[in-house]
Amino acid sequence: MAVSSPERLRMRFDLLDVDGSGALTSADFALFASRVCGVLGMPSDSPKAKALAEGCRRFWEGLAAAADRNKDGKVSFEEYSSFSHDDAWFAEHGEAYVAAVSTVCDLDDDGLIERDHFLGLHSAGGFPLAYSTKLFSDLNGGEAGRVRSDRFAEFLRAFYTGADDLL
Repeated sequence: MAVSSPERLRMRFDLLDVDGSGALTSADFALFASRVCGVLGMPSDSPKAKALAEGCRRFWEGLAAAADRNKDGKVSFEEYSSFSHDDAWFAEHGEAYVAAVSTVCDLDDDGLIERDHFLGLHSAGGFPLAYSTKLFSDLNGGEAGRVRSDRFAEFLRAFYTGADDLL
């Protein structure tokens, strides 16, 4: 299932809009972190949960500073679509998010994400199950039902910064 760059723009916005309000706010990023921890059964005071909350906060603050043109504390789809996750922006604001998201579901810290944890993360983020299952299969690389967390991080970087179609 290929995702084109224009489709990915809308998909990114819709996925980041966790509460479905039609605008991105700091609450969306906090809600995502909370949902992921809930789905994975992770205490909110664990180091990984704290890293995820911090990564989400940094991503939101960078996004708001760059895209919230009218300074209302919300990023509309129009504002978001005029914003670019270029490499410099992403290095400063997105890397902590990618690192946290790609490792939070590696519950035993072996560098591999179990299928159920991968799908749980994606369900918490609102990804359609068919897409998540296909993505897992494509990223699997023969790891017997697991995805390497570094490979998932590479995918996330490309999802946010790449101009090419994915998968």
